[in-house]
Amino acid sequence: MTDFEQLIATLTQGRVEFVIVGGLAATAHGSARLTQDVDVVYARSPDNIDRLVNALGAVRPYLRGAPPGLPFEWKRETIQRGLNFTLTTTVGEWSSLDTPPCAWTFPG
Repeated sequence: MTDFEQLIATLTQGRVEFVIVGGLAATAHGSARLTQDVDVVYARSPDNIDRLVNALGAVRPYLRGAPPGLPFEWKRETIQRGLNFTLTTTVGEWSSLDTPPCAWTFPG
């Protein structure tokens, strides 16, 4: 079960620039839709990627659905080489999108 509050607090306290999308965003706007993960769009600036690595590092992200023991390093280079990640953490499920499902982008 995902601890939504803890996962969002982890990102916020780490000063990560992100926007919540997907089912959690729909629920926040009154939808009855249930969700089991946090979907976010994150800014791809080098500084923000560093903040994302540091913030989520504390909750041990690992590729969701990957077999145990598969090599995976949550570091700047990993994020820079990929765009979208579906992860499991010690506080629940998390998905990140490099590009939002709309025309909006981060300023700058």
